[in-house]
Amino acid sequence: GKRLGAADVDKWALYVIGQYCDQSVPDGFGGTEPRITCNAYLTTQRKAWDVLSDFCSAMRCMPVWNGQTLTFVQDRPSDKVWTYNRSNVVMPDDGAPFRYSFSALKDRHNAVEVNWTDPDNGWETATELVEDTQAIARYGRNVTKMDAFGCTSRGQAHRAGLWLIKTELLETQTVDFSVGAEGLRHVPGDVIEICDDDYAG
Repeated sequence: GKRLGAADVDKWALYVIGQYCDQSVPDGFGGTEPRITCNAYLTTQRKAWDVLSDFCSAMRCMPVWNGQTLTFVQDRPSDKVWTYNRSNVVMPDDGAPFRYSFSALKDRHNAVEVNWTDPDNGWETATELVEDTQAIARYGRNVTKMDAFGCTSRGQAHRAGLWLIKTELLETQTVDFSVGAEGLRHVPGDVIEICDDDYAG
């Protein structure tokens, strides 16, 4: 664009994201396919940030300005970058530096209807239903919907729905704490470890 040039974008982060997306995975029908592909045709004028966000959603990543460049953080397996315990966090007056909270049960969906573009049906929108039967039996059916941007593969649509379900069912807890200048080393998406002497589980 006019305000953001190629030198302002972290191309190496995009390269690693591309490698992850290109890895072959089972397609659910006896074959393999790239983990994530994007086949999108833009026909209307939209804000650049909205279009960028749509492309990022296809790759399960988000754009982040790190103070120098526009980089991208992807939800993929990675190693921890730092460990926090009582010795390197700000200690509040109540003596409990780590405060825990949980997501609401209504936000933990166990079924999702994924809208994707089916090339075998005239490029019409199709819907792939993804369910977690064990979670449905335990909590009752909780359905949501999502649009898989640029998705033209039923297998990829299924994986997108499965990712949403597993994320909401397994990542249910958040921890809140304060740090000093040490926290400046991080960008959103960094994996950290919490060692809390007063918590087990």
